Amino acid sequence: MNVSVQTTEANGAEPTEAETINVVIVDDEKFVRGALRTYLTQTTDVVVIGEGESGVDAIRLVRELHPQVLLIDIQMPVMDGITAIGHIVEEFPEIRILVVTGHVEDGHLKAALMAGASGYVVKDAEPERIIAAVREVHAGECPIDPAVTHLLVEDVRQSRPAKPDHPGVELSEREEGVLKLLCEGRSNSEIASALYLSESTVKYHLVRLGRKFEARDRLQLVITALRSGVVA
Repeated sequence: MNVSVQTTEANGAEPTEAETINVVIVDDEKFVRGALRTYLTQTTDVVVIGEGESGVDAIRLVRELHPQVLLIDIQMPVMDGITAIGHIVEEFPEIRILVVTGHVEDGHLKAALMAGASGYVVKDAEPERIIAAVREVHAGECPIDPAVTHLLVEDVRQSRPAKPDHPGVELSEREEGVLKLLCEGRSNSEIASALYLSESTVKYHLVRLGRKFEARDRLQLVITALRSGVVA
């Protein structure tokens, strides 16, 4: 399953100058921070405005610098990335958080996504992939490996509460169709093709669905919809 959608930014094209993305990097390994900074400073639209080496640093830097995107590792001293993500998202729900990790197989990654991260990229990914992931999360997309997303969704289904999270949400037949296909991992173009809609119409419905479920991005919309019982 893949809830990420290819966009202009995702394909590597740079946004306009007016869309400069301010980024903070937090990782306990200095050489990793250096590599990420080098990759991102090669672009004209991404600006690294701060760096830290622990979850405590992440919280402090977000409070002081108000970045649009936070790149953060999971396993760090003093405070781990998952704990920091939870605190940051609660205080700054508008921020986009990209987990940069070498551990994609363990339960920590799913915990980070559940805590509020918008996506992840592995540390040894190609520079172009890391840059694209930053642009994707900034644009509201969710760059996540399909296998990990599938595991996350299955966990949500199995742990679904007996009482729906959003019992009062009313959806049109079209919205239900879009939401069901989204939870199956379809891209905007695939949803559009299946429902005989334009991609702009699909995006319109996704924006409305995000507002109804109070979801900050596509991944959270999937999780919230599954928890609500709207999608089986």
